[in-house]
Amino acid sequence: MSEGVTLLLLFGVLLIVVVGFVRICVGLRRGGGSLTTIMLGATDGFLTHEKSKAAETIVDENAAKRREEVPSTDPHTK
Repeated sequence: MSEGVTLLLLFGVLLIVVVGFVRICVGLRRGGGSLTTIMLGATDGFLTHEKSKAAETIVDENAAKRREEVPSTDPHTK
């Protein structure tokens, strides 16, 4: 008897999760759906690309400053 109740309870929880997932998907479709997802992904990709370019610029500027500060010990360079 308890196995039947456990199975019924498990089925009920699974049904609630599936219904909740379907409602979220339907809500996203009304609000733009896949277009919204694509837009958010493109924005994230753009920001990630811009952040990496900014970090690269800062590293290059710091390296140039260090090259100016450190005198060269190599007799072949001026």
